[in-house]
Amino acid sequence: MQHKRISYLIFIIISVSKYFTQVQDISFNVQSHFQPIIKSSNKISDNPEVIDTIRKISHFNYSITSFPSYKKYQLSPITFAKYKEKYQWNAHRSFIKAGYGFMYNMPMVELYFGNKNDKNLRYGIYYNLLSSDKQLQGVGYSGFTDHLASAFAEKYIEKHFVKFNIDYSNNKLFNYGFDTSLNKIPDKNFYRQQYYYWSPSVRIKSNYTDSSKLHHDISLSYYNLQTYQDARENNISINTLFNKFIHQENFFVNLSYNFYNHKLSKDTLVNHIISLSPYFVSKNENIEIQVGIKTTIDAFYSSKFYFYPIFYGNYNLYKHIIEVFAGVDGGLYKNSIKSLSDENPFINTIIFSHTAVNKNIHLTNSNQSINIYAGFKGRLSASSDYLLQGSYQRWDSLYFFNIYYDKYSNLNNQYLVEYDNTSLYSLNAQVRYDANTKIKLSASGNYYFYQTKNFPKPYHKPIYKAQLSAQYQLNENFNFKLDGYLLGERWAKVFLYQQNLENKLLPAIVDFNATIEYKRNKKFGVFATFNNIANIRYFRWYNYPSQRFNLMVGFTYIPY
Repeated sequence: MQHKRISYLIFIIISVSKYFTQVQDISFNVQSHFQPIIKSSNKISDNPEVIDTIRKISHFNYSITSFPSYKKYQLSPITFAKYKEKYQWNAHRSFIKAGYGFMYNMPMVELYFGNKNDKNLRYGIYYNLLSSDKQLQGVGYSGFTDHLASAFAEKYIEKHFVKFNIDYSNNKLFNYGFDTSLNKIPDKNFYRQQYYYWSPSVRIKSNYTDSSKLHHDISLSYYNLQTYQDARENNISINTLFNKFIHQENFFVNLSYNFYNHKLSKDTLVNHIISLSPYFVSKNENIEIQVGIKTTIDAFYSSKFYFYPIFYGNYNLYKHIIEVFAGVDGGLYKNSIKSLSDENPFINTIIFSHTAVNKNIHLTNSNQSINIYAGFKGRLSASSDYLLQGSYQRWDSLYFFNIYYDKYSNLNNQYLVEYDNTSLYSLNAQVRYDANTKIKLSASGNYYFYQTKNFPKPYHKPIYKAQLSAQYQLNENFNFKLDGYLLGERWAKVFLYQQNLENKLLPAIVDFNATIEYKRNKKFGVFATFNNIANIRYFRWYNYPSQRFNLMVGFTYIPY
């Protein structure tokens, strides 16, 4: 009986538990007008940023107009007694170029190797060789050898751009401008000249997107120049540029310092140049104005202070087709061995004393006390633009080149640098036309009128010059280039008998060069360059004739 009771009890417990396990989804629906909302939290940033000021646009113009950026271009000048082509190389790829000039035994090699496909880091090395050992008729040995090398590395680091560069050049030439019928010099090293140059530099530039920050561009460079005539020159240059937007104006401050050390055969000269230029720039769609002042301290033989105004105004007269501009400025220009020899490599780098003509030091700096200019510029179409400008400049100690006539020697093959206060009026015109990818034309012309204070003539300064560049791409394989140069008459001081001097007008120079390129594919091509097509023997510098017609053939190869 007791067992039956236990069995009934177990049965009842199992039945009840089974009933409760079958009851699962129990829900309650409550209707109410209250809607609970949980607000998102606002976290304070650990690095707060200043929101840039946005200019309010008062008028909207919904027309679509496309204008290309205006190109300021300058064609290559005429070089002395030789051909020299400067290749505009691309830092994203490598190339090999080699050629040979038959008439003057002229080999040419040009190399560039760099990295690619890296947006944050770029580097490369460049080398160029051009030489000749042929003798020009009636003058001394006119051979030359030019070596040029360069290496660079540039990288973007967060909000900054850093670039390191080092340049090297070794230019060997001879002061061949003398009459071999009057002077027999068996040892050509007697009138040899050579320039050894190397220069490292570093640049740091900010790349902020926020205009309220202080933007900066800082560069530091050094160069050392030595000559075969035992002259040495060192330069340390520091240049800084800071700018910041205040309201709607962009304020700039440019501070630069240059230290020059000239070690000559009998003397050592030291020159400190410090310049400070605060100015601001304001512009909108049609007007641009720049106003400021520049102060310069020139501590050379004695300390001098200079003040120059800074003003530039540009007004869009009609849809960027006609823009009117005008400006006033000035500056101090350093006349160093490097700057003077870059223009005239036949200068005498030993004699740096008072000249017998104007009692000026050979390395006197040139002061452009005022430069007033005005003109028109614009874009006639998407493929063409132009520039027309006139200017007036007043120079204290503008440099001129004259033959050094030594009474103990009949060579007269080196130039001295002499100075005179000068007023210069000039007119400049430029035009560019790119019809399409096949035809490209550019031309420029300058006219100069000099008023010297003491010199009867502006020696070795051209009265006018013009340059023309044309390029035509026939198809993917053939490309044609034509370069033309016109250099106007120049006055030279010529020595006559019994120490008499005469002013002689050198004739104008006309020179045309043509190049034909054939590309077999994207990597390999050949070229032929015709230099001085008219076969004219001209004189850029008095007593220094140029090479005549020369044919150079070669190839180009792009490894990657």
